Amino acid sequence: MPLVDDTPRVQQVGESAARPAASAHDAAIERQTWLLALAAPAVVALAGACLSRAALRRAAEELHRVEDKWTRQCEAAEAREAAARSAAATQARTAALKERLWLLGAARLYAEAPLVAVTGLLESIYTVSMPAAQRAQMSMLQSAVRTWGQTLHDLLEALPLESRAFVLDESATNLRELIDGVIALLSPSATQRGLHLSSDIDHAVAERILVDSARLGQIFFHLLNRTVQLNTHGEIAIVVRAEPLNAGSQQIFINVAHTGEKAMYAAQGQLFEADANESTEGKQLSNVDACLPLCQILAQRMQGELAIASDSHSIIRASFNAPFTVEQWGTSADQVHYAHAHLPGIAVQPEKAFESVLAEPFELRYLEALSAEGIDLDTFLSGWRRAMKDDLEQMSDLRHQEDVAGLRTLLHRLSGAVGLVGAHSLMEALRRASAAPQEHGVGAIDALIERAEILITQLDTEIASHRSTLG
Repeated sequence: MPLVDDTPRVQQVGESAARPAASAHDAAIERQTWLLALAAPAVVALAGACLSRAALRRAAEELHRVEDKWTRQCEAAEAREAAARSAAATQARTAALKERLWLLGAARLYAEAPLVAVTGLLESIYTVSMPAAQRAQMSMLQSAVRTWGQTLHDLLEALPLESRAFVLDESATNLRELIDGVIALLSPSATQRGLHLSSDIDHAVAERILVDSARLGQIFFHLLNRTVQLNTHGEIAIVVRAEPLNAGSQQIFINVAHTGEKAMYAAQGQLFEADANESTEGKQLSNVDACLPLCQILAQRMQGELAIASDSHSIIRASFNAPFTVEQWGTSADQVHYAHAHLPGIAVQPEKAFESVLAEPFELRYLEALSAEGIDLDTFLSGWRRAMKDDLEQMSDLRHQEDVAGLRTLLHRLSGAVGLVGAHSLMEALRRASAAPQEHGVGAIDALIERAEILITQLDTEIASHRSTLG
């Protein structure tokens, strides 16, 4: 068999097998090339995204930093402005407080202190040498000054109302003199508003009651003044009536009534110089009602009731009632002479006026009560007269000395002694003098001594004439 040369065929098979391998390699290289071509932009994009995110983060951090900076600066500026406003407000309040304290001090120096002095002067000239009518007028004037002084004192008080202590200093008080004094204080302002002030007091109302006269006068003053300021034209009257509670006390009712042509808030411009609208009316009402909390407190201290009319068309503008202990039921001699002196066409006879000068009123029923208790009046009056004269002699010796404590003791003891026989007018004068004897001069003490001596003489005369009834 001839030998055949297979070399070319093997070479051809090898080349055929090598071609697919080269194609696969080329394809792999091409795929890698494409992958690299695609990966490069992705890497670039990813890098750009990272860089952008970092830039954004830095921008955001810078923005927050700037915002925090401006926030701190704004807060600091607001804090400085608030501190400046607070300092200015504090400074303004301090200045206002200093101004108010200065005004209060000036008012006390130039108004309240002189008023106290005037009160002492009025009490020092109250003597039995006055005619009865003048003596009654002087009592009314003293009552008005006490009311005025107490009202002024409370207006100038710097403490708030809830921090004040209210202690009632009760004494025998003539209710008619008290009301007349309040009317006298408010008559000028009432006249300017076309108002007429008057009082209508029932005969059943006791002549003297036990009460703090200055505080009760203060209630009357505020209620009447409120009615005056809220009305114009017509008549305003303090109407007083009483109902018995027991043998020694009364429930006294006081109404402030107005009958006029115009109602509340009329002619307010005269006082407040404001436009007549709702806001100013509310302010005006608050101004005149500022006194009512004090009046409510005083009414409660007196175990009484205070009511204010909310209807402007109501005749009764304000009312007050409270129980009071009666110190004197009947009308005193001074009030009888005072009434006659003020009635038209009636004149007091000269001899009657002279008799009233040498009289010191007292109540015989006090001695009648002692006699009814089985006390021997001769023995009682003998001891009473002897003790009175001893005290009067000591007071006569002390009036030129500076023994204030001794003089106060004597005045207080004498006030109690004359109270035993119902000499209320003298008792009150001695009581007021004992409260501040250093403010009463020698002349005032001499006048009190003279009144006490007149009482002793008059008591002897009256007892002698009524011996049959008292014994």
